[in-house]
Amino acid sequence: MLPHFERAVIALAETTVHRRLAHAAGQRDPSAAVARFLLDVQARMPDYLRLPFRLLTLAFDAAPLPLTGRCFHRLSPERRLQCVDAWKGSRIEARRRLMEFYESLAVFSLYSNLYGQDYAPAAVAAQDQDQAKGAGDAALA
Repeated sequence: MLPHFERAVIALAETTVHRRLAHAAGQRDPSAAVARFLLDVQARMPDYLRLPFRLLTLAFDAAPLPLTGRCFHRLSPERRLQCVDAWKGSRIEARRRLMEFYESLAVFSLYSNLYGQDYAPAAVAAQDQDQAKGAGDAALA
């Protein structure tokens, strides 16, 4: 069983992916890779930042308890989006910055993951070289 912190981070990753992508049937869900990235970033933080981020994340996970009777990670995707939006629009700066932190890193991870699958740099570079070679040969003729 995962601790609440990890569950909250996984739920934040799923929420960000859900907001950014409309999944087609059969398409691989990148939420797990995004969650792993977020957990790795948090684990690599300096000691003086790791604890405050962990505590704020746990506070975020517990925030819906009084209203819904459930932690953030146990809410439906629609309710999760509402919670994230509420913290993003909060007057308390620490709440807004926590959401910016997770969302910006999640989006970075998401699109890095997607472009790594959809974009083959070696194939594009080879195609560009072929086109340049063809243009050079045409100029010599």
